[in-house]
Amino acid sequence: MAQIEATADVGFAEVLEGVRRVGAEVARRAEELDRRGAMPDDLYDDLAATGCFRVMVPRAHGGLEFSLAEVNTLTIEAARANGSLGWLLLIGIPAPVILGLLAPSAVAEIMAQYPRARGRGTIAPKGVAVPAEGGYLVSGQWPFASGGPHPDLVVANCVVLDNGSPRIAASGVPEMVLAVLTAAQVEFLDTWHVLGLRGTDSCDYAVRDVFVPEHLTANLFTATNCFDTAATRLPIRVVLAMGHASVAIGIAQGALEEVTEVAKAKRAAMNPSAVLAHDPVFRHSLGEEDLRLAAARALLDSTTQSATEAFMAGRPLSARETIEGRAVAAFITAECVKIVDAAYTMAGSASLYDASPLQRRLRDIHVATQHVAATTEGYRTLGKLLTGEELTAMELF
Repeated sequence: MAQIEATADVGFAEVLEGVRRVGAEVARRAEELDRRGAMPDDLYDDLAATGCFRVMVPRAHGGLEFSLAEVNTLTIEAARANGSLGWLLLIGIPAPVILGLLAPSAVAEIMAQYPRARGRGTIAPKGVAVPAEGGYLVSGQWPFASGGPHPDLVVANCVVLDNGSPRIAASGVPEMVLAVLTAAQVEFLDTWHVLGLRGTDSCDYAVRDVFVPEHLTANLFTATNCFDTAATRLPIRVVLAMGHASVAIGIAQGALEEVTEVAKAKRAAMNPSAVLAHDPVFRHSLGEEDLRLAAARALLDSTTQSATEAFMAGRPLSARETIEGRAVAAFITAECVKIVDAAYTMAGSASLYDASPLQRRLRDIHVATQHVAATTEGYRTLGKLLTGEELTAMELF
């Protein structure tokens, strides 16, 4: 049965406890998620009822408005229970505040119609928007529409076309619009047959020549969000990087906890009297990976604190802070891959089976490396900046 939905005065501890409670059930039913390729309705309903998808929404709009550090902790705890669950928080938590990019009247209209809207979408500009009277005709196919069942709204980022060619803004970057559609206008495609993060239903979706009124569109990167919070004033790719890093840390933490439990009972195949937990090589590896995890978490915490302090001071992030903030996702994810790989190897043949949580951790973390937030392009951009060269508008995009 779903928990009672959180009200505006629910605190962080209550939402965290709710996420942990749902996480325990998701972990128990992990094989079911893998078979479905999606989160079952009852589990997603329970997750939404914790209030976790309202933690970035301002209190003035009925949200909980938690800090970025608290949001990270929620995502880490979810991913610690199950990688797919963590991923759904990574995507679902910022989804409502993206609507704040629209004009205030449009935001009020949507929130009145969908006070607890469930959304999907992607910020990758995989579609096109052709100007039409009063709006745009939108077409395209977008991958990775992660989310739960029965969405209400779908966002689709598009390149604006003039006479069949991209419209170029003054900054030299192609002009884009983020279109907000109802789920009924979108075709969800059966494309999510993958190695890991199977329970996220990150399928493709497509639309063809759907008219979207201009007031339901916005430029994802230049519009001023009408929600005044750290999550909306910081660069969207920095906020995304924090979330991605949190998922990786949660998966890695879960893997270390699982291999530790395995080691307490696992005995060597050719020496049944030898318990893995007593092996000095195992202890060395476990200690090393535990410190690697602590270092990754410390980097995330430091980055989050610096970004929050910039918001509180009312100043934008510098170019260096922006690029470093984006690059931490790639660095932390790579460190967490090392941790999960080590945990999988340390557990030996117990990791091989589909039912093994460690096998699932291995699959999930390696799929997470393929997300745009985890690409290493940020290293090159940061290196260019550190050598004194000026970044282009596209590099700061």
